[in-house]
Parts: sequence; structure tokens; C-alpha cells
Amino acid sequence: MNQALEHTIVSEVNKGLKALIVDDMPINRSLARIFLERNNFEIMEAENGQQALDHYNRQKPDVVLMDICMPVMDGIEAMKRIRKLNTKEGVIPIIAFTSGEHDESKAELMAKGFSDYLLKPFKEKDLYDKLSKVFSIAGRSSNKKQP
Repeated sequence: MNQALEHTIVSEVNKGLKALIVDDMPINRSLARIFLERNNFEIMEAENGQQALDHYNRQKPDVVLMDICMPVMDGIEAMKRIRKLNTKEGVIPIIAFTSGEHDESKAELMAKGFSDYLLKPFKEKDLYDKLSKVFSIAGRSSNKKQP
């Protein structure tokens, strides 16, 4: 399938999905927003973990991209609190979205409760590959993890 056709199909499948992008750096949020908007996601943004919790409680996103090192509340604490709030709706995918400048390894972050890990800087394909693991995307087999 050519890339333009695949992008069109993916955009239609993703219509209505909400993504919460949490990062204290505006440029990182902007890049993720551009990639996700091209794939028809509705976007919410937060610059720290406390804002992420506020957005989660009000808008119930379908996926969260969570930076690890942020002021006010870090991404690990925010992820744990979202997990506690998200007991009835099923397991929300929370992808660690990080530059790797922290003490935890990928395996440790996954063990703490993250669904996946995306190292910054990243390419659109990297983000698409991570999302394809948690959502059924047309033209690809579903790798959605069951709780």
C-alpha cells in the first residue's frame, strides 16, 4: 500500500480518538500534536503531571503521551494516579515520551505501569508504530494488548 493511501485510511480510522500530550517543552508538544493531528486525533495538551490529571478527569483521552521529567508533578507519579482513576474504563495506553534524561530504564518504566516507551526526538513513523500496538489500525494486524 502506498504511504499516501495508508495515511488516508489511518486518518479515517482514528477519527474521534483523543490524545493527551504531556510535556513541559512546547516544541515537543507541538511536534507530537502535528503528527497526531495529521492522523485525525483530537488533541489535548498539558505541561506537567497535575495538568495531565485535570485533563484526564475532564476529557477522558484514549491515549496519553507522558514525559517523565516535568515540574509540579513528574510523569511517573501522574501515570500512577491516572492508573488509579482508570479502573472501570479498561487500561488506558500511557506511552512514556522521554529524552531518557532520568534514572529509570525502559524496562523499569514499563514495570512501573507504562504501556510503551518512545524516545525523543522521534519520527512520525516511530509514534505511528507505538500507536499501532495499542489501537487497531486499518491495513495492519491488531496488536492491541489485552488487560
